[in-house]
Amino acid sequence: MWFILSLCVLLCLSECYSYDYKEGFLQDIDPDWASISGRINQPKCIDIPSNLTLCQNIGYTQMRLPNLLDHDTIEEVRQQSKSWTSLLGVHCHPDTKLFLCSLFTPVCLDRKIYPCRSLCNAVKAGCEQTMLFYNYSWPDMVRCDKFPEDADLCIKPLHNVSTVHNLCSACRHPETVEGLVDGFCRSTYVVRAKIKQINHDNEKKILVLQKKKKFFKKDGLRKKDKRSLSPFIQGGLHCDCDRINVTLNENYIIMGNKTGPGEFTAMYIAKWRKDREFRKAIKLMRKKDICLKPLDIGIGTSSGGKGGKDKIKNDKGKGKGKGKGKGRKKKGKKKKGKGKNKKGKKGKGKKNKKNRKGKKGKKGKKQRKSKNTALTTLAPSP
Repeated sequence: MWFILSLCVLLCLSECYSYDYKEGFLQDIDPDWASISGRINQPKCIDIPSNLTLCQNIGYTQMRLPNLLDHDTIEEVRQQSKSWTSLLGVHCHPDTKLFLCSLFTPVCLDRKIYPCRSLCNAVKAGCEQTMLFYNYSWPDMVRCDKFPEDADLCIKPLHNVSTVHNLCSACRHPETVEGLVDGFCRSTYVVRAKIKQINHDNEKKILVLQKKKKFFKKDGLRKKDKRSLSPFIQGGLHCDCDRINVTLNENYIIMGNKTGPGEFTAMYIAKWRKDREFRKAIKLMRKKDICLKPLDIGIGTSSGGKGGKDKIKNDKGKGKGKGKGKGRKKKGKKKKGKGKNKKGKKGKGKKNKKNRKGKKGKKGKKQRKSKNTALTTLAPSP
């Protein structure tokens, strides 16, 4: 009888254990590893939160926790992934998101699936120069020799960067906030202008600009350089730039560097836009210290569409209001004696009526005026 009861208890316990497994707990944890790391709970599957900006729309909705970088909580994952978000906008490598999300939000399976060493090396080769330009080194926690070789079960690269379309380098850069700010920081001149025509000379694609230009950056440029600025795309004779259409008479943002006397290369070309993302990039370019830490701008910091528009409109309104206000004050000061500034006259009348009531000893017209105003204010209403 006792044997049957104990057997029933064991069966119930096994059913409970298997239920926990179905609820999301994984069973690949090593007890020795758990005792060393101090973790008591088993790895589990959780939903990827919507505020984890780095890893959205990645083909799966659940992640493994702790992740492959030993982050225990989802809040820790979110905070640590923030610093990598802006790197996606630079588009330094097409597999950057795949590599980072395989570590921060690994797919929830019975065993750990690491990125292959080839994937890490490809992303590092594409992004390390961008990071070093802003004094960021490739972190030790994602050192490529930590990951398995391609022969093992791991996540391999999806894109072959060597097979790219025949686009000019100046027309390949991403038109994101991060891409625009990165181009701004790498350039010595940034200009908004319309392209009058395109000429070709010695395998160069020369952009002849119209006279009207607006510079957002002009390091080392003289007045003569600004007037005669005609950027060229090196090797442009053998590549295409689908962003340029001279017949539409549109504005473009052009960034580049001075390579010699009267010679200016174009390293970034894009159409001038009026959407929220583009306006945010232009606003960031106007900040003096933006190039100190441009990779810290973050995608999640952008304001809402309507809110952003209202803010810009209000700023413009404030500027106009201040200008008009100052003008009125000056006019009021000039026409003070003539009595044409009605607002100024009324304002002074209200303040001076009370002061004039008890004052004596004033002579001439001023004294008579003060008495008349005092009488009118003290007179009872009919």
